[in-house]
Amino acid sequence: MRPSKVVMLFGLMVALSFCSPIRAHHGQAVYDENNPIQLKGTVASFEWINPHCFVNLDVKDDKGNVVHWTVETVNPGKLVRAGWTKDSVKAGDEVTLVLTPARNGAHLGHFYKLTFADGKELTIGEECIHCPGNPNFGSNPAPH
Repeated sequence: MRPSKVVMLFGLMVALSFCSPIRAHHGQAVYDENNPIQLKGTVASFEWINPHCFVNLDVKDDKGNVVHWTVETVNPGKLVRAGWTKDSVKAGDEVTLVLTPARNGAHLGHFYKLTFADGKELTIGEECIHCPGNPNFGSNPAPH
């Protein structure tokens, strides 16, 4: 008995669906890991989603104009292990992020440490490149 074209097409679609998530993930090459910066601004939103969580941050530039930054970090599972919850950051929070910016100058980055206006800090745990406990901690992120 020969499988129908519909069954074969369905099998192909299922097989391809398993490949998409692997292709979709990216590395850190887009970010300038050697030149971390600090961004101070107001949280527009915090997205607790896989495969990466995001802080959308409104930052004032030198002229006082608001510039919107989209800054990713690790996944929710890693953040939970570092002490975070989905309610750790809220829209309206004044924060400073230590991040590695996009190499191409876009308002994108990958953050490692978040500090609230009251001085409370949240890091991403053992993966925090620019935090105490990491061998690369000696770097001093430049204010942006």
